Amino acid sequence: MEGVMALIQKATKVELEGRGSLTLRTGDYVTKGGEGAVYRKSDTVIKLYTDPKKMLQDDMVGKIRLLAKTFKHPSIIGPQGIVKTEKGTPIGYYMPFASGEPLSRIFTNDFRSRENFGDVDALTLVERMHKVVQHTHDKQALMVDANELNWLADIKVKNGPLPQAIDVDSWAVGKWPTKVIMPSIRDWHSPSFGPLTDWYAWGIVTFQVLSGIHPFKGKLEGYKTGELERRMKDNASVFLPDVRLNRAVRDFKCIPGPLLDWYQETFATTNRSTPPLPSLTGISTNGGRKILRTVVTQTGGLVYQNIFEIIGEVVTSVWPCGVVRTTSNVLYSLHTKRQIGVSSATKLAIVTHTDGWLIAEEISGAWKFRFISRDDNKSHELDSPLNCQGIVRNGNRLFAVTTNEFAELQLLSFAKPILTVKNRWGIMGNATQWFKGVGITDVLGSMHIIAPFDEHNVAIVKTPELNGAKVLQAIAGTRYVEVTTVDARGIYQVLGFAFDAGWKKYTVATRTIDQPELNTVILPKGVAARIENDGELIVYVPHKGEQKILNEKDIATTLRLTYVDEKVVYIKDGAVWTLRMK
Repeated sequence: MEGVMALIQKATKVELEGRGSLTLRTGDYVTKGGEGAVYRKSDTVIKLYTDPKKMLQDDMVGKIRLLAKTFKHPSIIGPQGIVKTEKGTPIGYYMPFASGEPLSRIFTNDFRSRENFGDVDALTLVERMHKVVQHTHDKQALMVDANELNWLADIKVKNGPLPQAIDVDSWAVGKWPTKVIMPSIRDWHSPSFGPLTDWYAWGIVTFQVLSGIHPFKGKLEGYKTGELERRMKDNASVFLPDVRLNRAVRDFKCIPGPLLDWYQETFATTNRSTPPLPSLTGISTNGGRKILRTVVTQTGGLVYQNIFEIIGEVVTSVWPCGVVRTTSNVLYSLHTKRQIGVSSATKLAIVTHTDGWLIAEEISGAWKFRFISRDDNKSHELDSPLNCQGIVRNGNRLFAVTTNEFAELQLLSFAKPILTVKNRWGIMGNATQWFKGVGITDVLGSMHIIAPFDEHNVAIVKTPELNGAKVLQAIAGTRYVEVTTVDARGIYQVLGFAFDAGWKKYTVATRTIDQPELNTVILPKGVAARIENDGELIVYVPHKGEQKILNEKDIATTLRLTYVDEKVVYIKDGAVWTLRMK
């Protein structure tokens, strides 16, 4: 591997300084960035630089060794040692694997609702992020580009979410400066980087964790969506009285007074200081600000109907097969209004079957399967035919994900039900992220969409439009996939891929959004609907290019859209409602 190839094409042995040798294969590939490629072997992550001379030209060997010696902190996922070729040429470094969610996902209400992540969790997270930044400064280093993609949050920790700072090799330390920073976290009023610019970046990111929106977004007359740099230079923040925010933005009252005052002074002026600890309580001396919401006049173009409500119960989840779950973890059939079972699993997928319902639920970190009979509600435990790492539901189809396969599951009814594999597709497991009915995979630097379609097929389509962007959320339906991304500028976009009937060709529509929420529903017949702004429902047929905008005062960004059969539904006041055009 002399003259380094960051993209491994065949089994290649490398040496981990202080650890010994291991063999990298293409199946270990995770992703490719501007400087190199990342691989994973069990709990070890290896970064190989694209430029074989970088390690020597920039004295990255010295920097990596300094970082490994300086930072031994549970929330700093930094280099542990040098990676070399068999002949001793330094080509990269290795570090521990960090599991967690990119902060951009934690900004969204959809994630908070799905993972039961509340204001207390958010404050715990930003408090621990504060301590990480302070620790970095105590060690005479600067994070510089600590944007939302360079933080992960492990929400599975027992004593609250644990932040994890990544991309540590880009930090400014010792004789190694850095000039790269995402524009959305840059202090445009500072000519150079220092501890206070780190705190400014911390403020931008943590404000989004707490409120759900970037402090320089929201509707403001005189500025277009996406004019982030201009807003930041003008100090035109959300604290201006004329900025209007969607209802999905969380009330600023969730932020402790001293920290809220610091946010307001930092984003509304050029004054800079170290922020108080988020745990410091008190009343805001500025009184914060009253959030202005969009006002919409009713047009009467929609019909709302309550179709499911149980007195004393609150519905929390709805599946397209017509099953709902309540806060007491009871499962009901929406069609018959009767109880069919109970599940307390955080991750749960349900599809219908001729004789009942097939359920996949994650229990203590392992996926379990059972079948509930429609006749007598009897539950039958099922053996898993695969070692599942994850489950993907697309419409009424259920798929298991393994390290190298995407496999469709089917239920066979004999004397007792049996779960089997119906079909299999090969995947690069480390390089694939799974979302709502769709996978986004990085095939050695080339992005692809993995989407089931029709009754038996799965499309794997090359989508260069996604190259270089970080995918945050995605949803797939009939001939259509929507993907939310954030780019190197910190701009959020939604890319809508409308496919032909055979999922071979597609067109792409791109739109810029303020928040990374993806509130879209795609009905089986191919009609889609979305809510991005209060008071506005957009109904469209992607593969035909047809669209209609309905302005309604009762439409809010807090309504989470899904579907049952061919009906758009949402949960309101603990009940299930349908939404249709007149």
